Formats: sequence, structure tokens, C-alpha cells
Amino acid sequence: MRKNRIEIEDFRSFSDTAKVKTVNFDQATEDFYDDRRRSGTRESTIEYYRRELTLFRRYIVREKDTIIPVSEINVELLNGFIDYLRNERGNSVGGINAKIRAVRTFMFYCEEVGYIKHNPARDWKQIKRKEPEINAFTMQQITALLKQPDLRKFTGLRDYTLMLTLLDTGARISEALGIKVDDVLFNENRIFLRNTKTNLNRYVPISEQLKSVLKQYLQIHNGMSEFVFVNLSGKPIDKNSFRLIVHGYGKKAGIKGVRCSPHTFRHTFAKFYILNGGDAFSLMQIMGHTTMEMTKRYIRLFSTDIIEKHKKYSPLKYL
Repeated sequence: MRKNRIEIEDFRSFSDTAKVKTVNFDQATEDFYDDRRRSGTRESTIEYYRRELTLFRRYIVREKDTIIPVSEINVELLNGFIDYLRNERGNSVGGINAKIRAVRTFMFYCEEVGYIKHNPARDWKQIKRKEPEINAFTMQQITALLKQPDLRKFTGLRDYTLMLTLLDTGARISEALGIKVDDVLFNENRIFLRNTKTNLNRYVPISEQLKSVLKQYLQIHNGMSEFVFVNLSGKPIDKNSFRLIVHGYGKKAGIKGVRCSPHTFRHTFAKFYILNGGDAFSLMQIMGHTTMEMTKRYIRLFSTDIIEKHKKYSPLKYL
């Protein structure tokens, strides 16, 4: 009986090894995409995996002259991929890390389903980088920007209202462009924001000033779309279009030293929320952060508490 058990275990071991050796990269990636779909992964995320893994495939073919079994992917090949991205393609640290995340997720899938026995990506870490600089507008720059849209035109009033919305709510541009007319709850002084990336939707407060401008804009909008921020054809404007619009307003306003983009309004909201005495927990809720890490960065950058304490406790005060 024991001999038979050993033979069965040897056969299983042999079968597993054979299976690992015969699953090539192309078959494994298609299996991976199908698995993601079954697990409910968004199609845009699957496209991200496909894009990054296609680039990794091209690198493999370049190095090996053929498509290899996933079991032959090793640490040397992974590290060589990073060198290729950095030195030949000139990718940024953020771009390289996006590719590392995709390949790591794929390799862990291959390990989970038994396509590989030893995962070379287990200790393959993302590249450390310095904290990206956070730029925010000054009050003078905000005033200059808000003077640029022509409020006599629908598009000008739309741009003005959208910039105020970003500034008053701290919304991401994708969240602001996803606002529907029914999401604006004037009686409750708040707006509903959808986050398609994390699915962490939320209500955020709005000021009386923004309510007044939104009411004026929506009267002209006159139900031309279920979405609030649209073009003259009633179709929602996209992120890239509004980025170009804000950049253009920044050039006209002569703003320098800060990137004129929709996301800068988000940083600016956080800056003035903190400067005006807002607390970290409510800021985290309003901005839809999933952790306190980004909120802490805003506090470190913009909090005036440390300035006041320095004035009070500096040794030089008593000299």
C-alpha cells in the first residue's frame, strides 16, 4: 500500500511539473484575463494588465527569441525588464512601477493556479521614489484663473462653475465630470460623487457660494443632459479636454511656478481647508482618501500649528 501511495505522489509531482513546463506566456496571460473578468475586475483594469503584459511579452521575445513557458521567467529576466524600461525606453519611476505591479499580479496568479512552482516576483519590489511635490494655487492665482472664462458664453460659465466645484469640494476631476443633475442636492447642501476607481462613492458638502453659481448654470443647462458638465452638444466633457482648458486659462492669466491642471484645484482645496482650521479626519472623508497617508502629507505641508508652536516655544523667544 505504501509503495502505491509513493507511486501516486510521484505521478502527481510529475504531472505538476509537466503542466508547469507546457503553459506558455500567451496561454497564461489569456487565462489570467479570463480569471480577472470572472472575479469582477473592471474592463479598464484588465486593459491596463493587457497593455503592460504585452510590453513584457515583447521584452521576453527580444531576449529569448521565442515565447517561453512562464516557469522559465526568473529574477534575472524581471530585473532586465526594469533596466530595459529605465535605460532604453526612458520610463519614469511611476511608469516602471505600474508595469511592475501588473507583472507581479500576473506572476502571483500563475503561482496560485500552479503554472509556476517558485514565484520569482515574490521579492520583486517597486522602485522607491521621492514623494512627489504637491503644488497648490495661491489665492491670487485662483482669482486670476477665475477671471479667464467668458461668463457670457455657456462654455465659459460651465468652466467657471466646474473650477469652483473642484475648489469647493476637493473632488477629483473624474468625480466632478461624473456629477449628474440629480446628484446636486441643494436642499441638503451637498453633492454626490462617484469614484469609479475605488467604488468609494460619497456625499460632500457645498458652500452657499457654489450653490448660487450652480443654480445659475443649471438654469442655462436646462436639462440638456443628465450630466452637469457637458459640451454644446450635451455630451459630457472628458478629462483631457478640461486639462487643456485649464492649462489655457493659466497661460492667459500669466500663472507661473505651479502646474495649471484640474488636480491642482484638489490640492488647493486641501491647502486652504487646513489653513482655515479644518481637521484631518473630516478632510479625509471629504476627499475620499482610503488611508490617512495622503491626508498626513497635506497636514505636514500646510498645517500652521507647527508655526504657532515654534513662535511660542522657540528658545530664542527667551533670550
